[in-house]
Amino acid sequence: MRDCLKQLAGVVAVIGLAVACSSSGGDIGEPNNSILESGMLESGKSYTMKIDSVGDIDWYSVPVPGQGYLNISTKTVPDNLNLQLRFAEKQEWEPEKQKWMTGWSDIPKTIAVLDPDTLYFVIADNYNDEASDEEVEFKTEFIEEFDEYEPNDEPDNAVSVSSGEVMETAFFPKTDVDWFKIKVEELGYLMLQARSVPDDITVNARYAKRKDAFGKAEYISGWQKLPAGIQVTEEGEYYFTLVDDYNDAMSREKAVWKIDYIAEVDSTEPNNSFEEAYSVSIGDTVKAAIFPKGDEDYFTLTPDSKLTIRLAAQHPDNIKPEVKLYVIEDFEEKAIGSWEKLPTQLQLERDRKYYFVLVDDYNDEYSMEPVTLRIFEVEGDETGTENDTDE
Repeated sequence: MRDCLKQLAGVVAVIGLAVACSSSGGDIGEPNNSILESGMLESGKSYTMKIDSVGDIDWYSVPVPGQGYLNISTKTVPDNLNLQLRFAEKQEWEPEKQKWMTGWSDIPKTIAVLDPDTLYFVIADNYNDEASDEEVEFKTEFIEEFDEYEPNDEPDNAVSVSSGEVMETAFFPKTDVDWFKIKVEELGYLMLQARSVPDDITVNARYAKRKDAFGKAEYISGWQKLPAGIQVTEEGEYYFTLVDDYNDAMSREKAVWKIDYIAEVDSTEPNNSFEEAYSVSIGDTVKAAIFPKGDEDYFTLTPDSKLTIRLAAQHPDNIKPEVKLYVIEDFEEKAIGSWEKLPTQLQLERDRKYYFVLVDDYNDEYSMEPVTLRIFEVEGDETGTENDTDE
């Protein structure tokens, strides 16, 4: 008998060791059909559940210790089920016991957590029209915050950076938005560049500015893939936000990037509108940088006689300069002709104020090296060649 008891004790010890080493939490079990009945989970443990009847929903809760992320994933799902989940806050004293925090999402799902909390979520078939006796294995995992600049998902908590400062930030989880700000004291440019980016991330940037200290940050540029630049036409604090281009990818690896302030390289700036057009005369030679990407340079001239002028340019190899001629009629800008590659000739009337706009042909190239533009009167049948210096 004593030997049998020893053998039994050994078996119990082995079983106990196996249970202690297991990371499985098993099946929480029913009822868990409301947020008030939610089954409590432990981060890192695997659990099983069933959608064993049409319309079945299962509620769970999991404590999180601090700032970071909560990831919910599945390992086995019956073929006929398409599981989704939704997060909510519990409000025991209200008629509606759950207050939804998110919409329905596919699994796996990762959300950001700012403070120690207990998170509640429900899992269901996406249309509540399928069921299965097979078990679903799933688990929750708390990930400690690894991006030192979080939270910075709004302009109000934008992180201050300096020109040339190398930053390492993560695009995590999906739909992560990161805001930063930089002070500029002189006219010039801001240029964002990345040294390395995770393979599945494509960084897009957009610039913003507040009209005053009490105003909200308003966008002053469109979305641009890096490198992304903007012209700074007044001193002050400039904001910018970084996202994955479609907000559908994430990575625990960090992107390495920086923003540089670049002093003004173009003596004709600012000339980004008809109102700011830089005045030129026949015979002038001007240097205008098409920088940053998308830059448009406006010029104006008023001839004192009817004539034909020639616009010729020496330009960087990656820039293909084009111009379009305009006049103002009834307080509105009116184009005369279409975009013309340089060199080109334009016929002008006497004492009429003309404008022309200089751009890169597809607005997809830029260079700090300027375009050297010469404006002169055509005499006889003078012609020129592309990238003509006309010296």
